[in-house]
Amino acid sequence: MLMQSRRTRPASFALAAAALLALVSTAGCDIVTADLKHTATADWKKSFTLESGGRVEIENVNGRIHVTPSDGGEVEVVARKTAKAVSEEAAKEALDRIEIRDSVSGATIHVETKTPRSNGIFNGSSEVAYTVRVPAGADVKFVTVNGGIEISRLNGKIDAETTNGAIVARDVGGPVEATTTNGGVDVELTAVAKGGVKLGCTNGGIRLRLPADAAANISASVANGGIQADGLQLEKTESSRRSLEARMNGGGPPIRIEGTNGGIRISSR
Repeated sequence: MLMQSRRTRPASFALAAAALLALVSTAGCDIVTADLKHTATADWKKSFTLESGGRVEIENVNGRIHVTPSDGGEVEVVARKTAKAVSEEAAKEALDRIEIRDSVSGATIHVETKTPRSNGIFNGSSEVAYTVRVPAGADVKFVTVNGGIEISRLNGKIDAETTNGAIVARDVGGPVEATTTNGGVDVELTAVAKGGVKLGCTNGGIRLRLPADAAANISASVANGGIQADGLQLEKTESSRRSLEARMNGGGPPIRIEGTNGGIRISSR
């Protein structure tokens, strides 16, 4: 009995040490988070003239992107930069390291965020929130990692992608491709364009609202969750809790919806 107790003692010590290390690590994280009490902000603003048939691209890292239509051919971009750190001086230094880079190549306007790091070591938090106005008929692409994307009243081709955040599009009439990993997708169409619709979400629900008289070929599938279709004239060729294949009003442009964890709802607007 004595020998057995001695053999198990090192294992007990190891478990206790591991628990203590985890406690210290967690406390350390809380201390670092609590110490980021100082905030610095600044706005970056720029206007562009977009050629007919042009494209606008915004590439962000931490922060939302909010988009509405502009007048004429003008593109207006306002980027609100925010940095938090343990001191006022550190916050201002971090703010100065947030770069907004813009370029114009042909008919494409590209704006990109570069977030601050000091010798590869993260020493605070930073984000950029974009407010963008683009011509209603422009083709657009918006990408962010941590943040939502909200778009309204555009008629050009829309490409929206985020990792952690929801995508919401209201009163849009062009082809739409919207994907997120953690967050929902909510799209309301004024029409189903020739280029169709492609929606995807890994963790979160997907909702699509269509005009009742729109024509489309619908293909929807979800791994964990159900599919609900309300108030639509559908000719179903396959229908189950997790899969739907149907022609709406005789068929038309493709609508493809893929979900992993979360339900899918398709309805009339």
